[in-house]
Amino acid sequence: MLELALIVYYAVSVVYWLVCLKWKLTRPAFTGALLLCLPFLGLFLSLLQLLAERRQPLKGIERFKEHERVDHEDRIFERVDVKKEVNMVPLEEGLVVNDLFTRRRLLLDVLKEDIDQDMIPLLEQAVNNEDTETSHYAVTAVMEIKRKLMLSVQKWSVEYQNNKDDSGVVLEYAHAVKQYMTSGFMDRRMHNTYRKTYASLLSQLIESEARSEALFVEKLNCEMELANYSEALRVSELFRKHYPESEKAYVTALDLYYRLKMKEAFFETLEQLKALKIRVSNSALTIIRYWSAKGA
Repeated sequence: MLELALIVYYAVSVVYWLVCLKWKLTRPAFTGALLLCLPFLGLFLSLLQLLAERRQPLKGIERFKEHERVDHEDRIFERVDVKKEVNMVPLEEGLVVNDLFTRRRLLLDVLKEDIDQDMIPLLEQAVNNEDTETSHYAVTAVMEIKRKLMLSVQKWSVEYQNNKDDSGVVLEYAHAVKQYMTSGFMDRRMHNTYRKTYASLLSQLIESEARSEALFVEKLNCEMELANYSEALRVSELFRKHYPESEKAYVTALDLYYRLKMKEAFFETLEQLKALKIRVSNSALTIIRYWSAKGA
């Protein structure tokens, strides 16, 4: 009976050792010695060791090797298809419901893609994950995004100093500043400083041939957030001057006058909007109907 048990034990141990060897789950020599010298108990101890290693954060470069399975003949790295994962299960849910191994593997493969601002909400959630390794990866990614945003601002700031009359450079600089502002990586004081820079760049753009309706809307919102109401009123008038047939020019003016409680200017602009010989959107039509009834 004992002989049969030993035969079964060593057969199972050989299979287990080969699996560990193939997937590099443990140290082969140590595991083999443990299985050979301690019948029955050796397998149990090896499984305990494997479980403990899986739950412990790896150090150094090993953390990046944990989730890479290498075919030594073809040297092909198998990676998670991030887009497929996103389509199947939202990443933020994956960080909650999946086991530690899957969380780490999923986040690592996300980080192997081009990290951009759209990843910030996910990474903020991952930073607070109870798994310290997942949290570490997320913090590293957040710092990398912040570094890239700062470098972009610095790059275009230098370009701007050398080419202040180049609308393309001004536009890129404004875009870099806006990205940094919306990243959430700065305190209120710094945010206000960058917003003033952004407002200045937008002023230059709407006064140039690069002007657009979207830039006027950005400029109006920026000045309102800075509480520069006189400048906002000036920009609103300039918006309607350059785009007299634009629905946005009048709708943003209505919003501005409503916030500033300028009743006379509000209803005057409403009548101008109603007189436009263009087909307005459903939202603008709703505004017209609502306030026309209020003013009647």
